[in-house]
Amino acid sequence: MDIPKIIIADDEEGQRETLNKFISERLHCELYEASTGYKALEYLKEKGCDLMLLDYKMPGISGLEVLREVKKLTPDVSVLMITKWDSPEVSKEVQELGAEYIPKPLSLKVLQTKIQEKLKAINKFHPKTP
Repeated sequence: MDIPKIIIADDEEGQRETLNKFISERLHCELYEASTGYKALEYLKEKGCDLMLLDYKMPGISGLEVLREVKKLTPDVSVLMITKWDSPEVSKEVQELGAEYIPKPLSLKVLQTKIQEKLKAINKFHPKTP
């Protein structure tokens, strides 16, 4: 089974833990948590990635800057940009860079659907059975 590699990049530890638990309970996958954009890019270069859950606002390098770099390095990686900055301008900018925009507060049901869509498109959706 070719399991997907997923990077969760968010500076909030609680958010990373929640997403990690939510995903790992539902999917066979490799999960990597990054507390900074720099760490997310390091994982991308070292481990590879099929899907990245990326916070928009992080210290150091913003999610938008990470997204630009991800698309330069590996244009096929799917990115779900998660942000509390719910504005048409941010949404448009994220979409123009080739990512999907998901506003906070995060609906885990919506997130699950988006993850499923992205992984099915690359034949790497392997749900865990209860």
